[in-house]
Amino acid sequence: MDGEGGKMTDQAKNVIKDAKTEALFAAAHAAMPELVRSAQFTAAVRRIHYDASIAKGFTPSEALALCIESTRPK
Repeated sequence: MDGEGGKMTDQAKNVIKDAKTEALFAAAHAAMPELVRSAQFTAAVRRIHYDASIAKGFTPSEALALCIESTRPK
């Protein structure tokens, strides 16, 4: 802050902005392993749906559409 009226300087604002950005990137980086596990789980569930649909006589295109729709986030 400068000495006049307690206003924050542009430099101080940039330091705060940079710290917030760094914290956001750190949080995103920490969440990455969970995101990978979630994607792997979703892929496995979709594959199970696909294989079951094929076994029931659906075409590959129909089976793909069904497994995507059944595992799409709501």
